Amino acid sequence: MKKYLLTFVILVISLFTVDGQIDAAFTAVPVVNGKVVFEQFILADQDVAAVQKYALLEKWGKQRFTGNPMLSGIRFDDKSRSVTVSSRAELMLPVNKEGVKEKVIMSYRFDASITNAGCMLVIRDITYQSTQKDAASFFPEVYTAEQTITDQAVNAGGDEGKWRSNIRKETLATLNELYTDLSTVF
Repeated sequence: MKKYLLTFVILVISLFTVDGQIDAAFTAVPVVNGKVVFEQFILADQDVAAVQKYALLEKWGKQRFTGNPMLSGIRFDDKSRSVTVSSRAELMLPVNKEGVKEKVIMSYRFDASITNAGCMLVIRDITYQSTQKDAASFFPEVYTAEQTITDQAVNAGGDEGKWRSNIRKETLATLNELYTDLSTVF
């Protein structure tokens, strides 16, 4: 009897633990052939045809990005049932050692392609540009994701490592928000 009671208690505790977990698609920064590339497959209802899934994707893309001042470009490919979006996002970093809350602009490109089983989301070409202008430079410096958010870059240590770690955290939060929003479509 004690064995069954203990098993039941462990089962109940594990259910509460699973329920409290955050559903995050992106928790690490994958590097493929030297480039940061985030990939996630979104399963879709099998009763919905691929053509209908693409119509839902197209509608979502137009609603989410049309009129957005951060949008650089959007392309719909009816033949391959995919959408490619080039956009930017503002990342708000915590207050730095000078007491300034820094804003970083992240530029990225993503492709969402429909298959019979669902939607493949691929996010790539990520760069960062600080809005804090250096007095010695007219243009702010642009950093690639490979220079900024990889494990190797974040582990640099010091203020630079902390800055990169904050950018990584905000990047993952932004990409998870995009994934969650796209997941609700299907």
